[in-house]
Amino acid sequence: MLPDPSAPRIVVASGMSATGVSSVTACLQDAAPGMNIVDAGSTWSDIEEACAPGFTRMIVVTTHDIIAITSSYALIKMVRDHFTDAPLEVLVNASEERDALKTYERIQVACSHFLGETVGFAGSVPDDPVEKGPEEKTATSTARGGMGTAAVMALQNLATRLDEELGATMLRGSWRHGDRRAAL
Repeated sequence: MLPDPSAPRIVVASGMSATGVSSVTACLQDAAPGMNIVDAGSTWSDIEEACAPGFTRMIVVTTHDIIAITSSYALIKMVRDHFTDAPLEVLVNASEERDALKTYERIQVACSHFLGETVGFAGSVPDDPVEKGPEEKTATSTARGGMGTAAVMALQNLATRLDEELGATMLRGSWRHGDRRAAL
């Protein structure tokens, strides 16, 4: 089932490569095939193109690496400069919940202090690689970027939450990021 191009668009992006943004996007698309989830990658031109003209929200994928955290903050700042009221959430990849919350807190403190902004916490994706030999790789594990069951379940839970939230705002008739504050 292909996503409806007129459906609310969720942009998944990262401030730098090697955060797993493509694997996260593929898994979210598998979990909610009717949702319009776009992999914007990590270059500003691709992210800007994915965002314009209008999107529902952005999920910023990061890891607990300090360079990834700094890059995520820079991405959030650039998005804020160009899309002032777009809802943003941080998803910490390859991290357990406790460490992910610390990473999110670092980003949130910087956003609050320097931008006067609050960003949401999309959750964490545990570092859970598929433990199979090359001869046992399946099309599914390759499509999931080598993510194990716990990582896939975390992303399925995120996809379910996003689907429920977007369904509720679509019923009210206001899902575009410009209508977000009035809708919520």
